[in-house]
Amino acid sequence: MGQEKMLAIIGNSGSGKTTVSIKLACALATKKKNVIVVFCDPFTPVIPALLPPSVIHDISLGALLTEPGLTQTNILNACVPSPSNEYISLLGYRMGENLLNYPKITRDKAVELFVSLRYLADYVIFDCSTIFEADLASLVAVETADKVLKIWTANLKGMSYYQSHIPMLEDSRYRKDSHLTAIGNLKVGQDWEAVSGQYGGVNYVLPYTAELEQQDNEQTLFESMFSSESVPYQTEINRILFDVFSFPVIQSKKLDKKTESGHVSKEKKEKGKRNFKLPFARNKGEF
Repeated sequence: MGQEKMLAIIGNSGSGKTTVSIKLACALATKKKNVIVVFCDPFTPVIPALLPPSVIHDISLGALLTEPGLTQTNILNACVPSPSNEYISLLGYRMGENLLNYPKITRDKAVELFVSLRYLADYVIFDCSTIFEADLASLVAVETADKVLKIWTANLKGMSYYQSHIPMLEDSRYRKDSHLTAIGNLKVGQDWEAVSGQYGGVNYVLPYTAELEQQDNEQTLFESMFSSESVPYQTEINRILFDVFSFPVIQSKKLDKKTESGHVSKEKKEKGKRNFKLPFARNKGEF
């Protein structure tokens, strides 16, 4: 219980928090660490957008949060293994679902589920709803996680979101001293330093990269990045891993070779990734 192993990620729309969640999980999985990524958003189910239709997703996060008898077997049965990585498993809502599909979620049930996840995986990452105050699971994730990563965009939309939503986390139960701040999806022409003061300081800057956008469009975010443009992005992912989980990561040799050969453009910044795996067997409750 003393090890910091649970991270909640919040942020405004377009900040890239889902991509960050996946890339953090991928990096952890390179060391054969079991990772569960929980997509809390009931308003726009994420898993259907990440994985091909052929992937079986027959048990929803909504079912876990409302069924009367929650067991480890039930949780593992609801986990959707990443087809690219046997060490990563996903929990979330199914296509077409929303909160009206289930009875009202209670705080006690959300706490019960999230405490159970702590013992079922080496690491747990919560990708919280953008409108987290309307989603009890996201609020409980922020409250129970060891660390919280807040990701804002370096534009007026991000600042407006920040001003409206950050007061909701002033309660002492959200432990502001455990929060880290990042600028996400930073694009050319945006000045992150200018908005840093508005956000009370920034720990990380995650730049936009065309490679990530392509992976998102092609449902391949669980695969490695190879563009030299992606080096600064992966560098920041590695920094987050170290600061949150004390998890050291060495840069991918494969990406280094591609960079040296000039195989891809060097116009922007970011960093590479690696391979992943997860022994969450789909065979009903086996790890």
